Amino acid sequence: MEADGQGSYSLFPALDSIASLSAPAFPSPTSSSEHKAKVKRGPRKNQNEKYRLKYLRLRKAARAMIFENAALCDEVAHIEEKFLRAKEERRSSQTECCFMMSVPFIQWASAARASLPA
Repeated sequence: MEADGQGSYSLFPALDSIASLSAPAFPSPTSSSEHKAKVKRGPRKNQNEKYRLKYLRLRKAARAMIFENAALCDEVAHIEEKFLRAKEERRSSQTECCFMMSVPFIQWASAARASLPA
């Protein structure tokens, strides 16, 4: 054991000298608060503005996509109506044709299905 200049004794004087040369293992709370004090508040305002603009752009894009989706849904509904109308017209013209030819509709429909490719 050796005594340092202040009258305290150390078991490992070599380790104490190495430890005094290196930085402290844990920073003191005052050093972290000093670091925070150095951060400027100006960039925070710019960051908020940046994110506000991003939010507005995303909101505008979402609104445009919603309108586009609604337009596509309307178009699909319109095409489905046209398809159903054409299907009904085809069926009615089929029955009229069968009626004029005096052929029962069931026979004609089954013959038409048999001629279709699988």
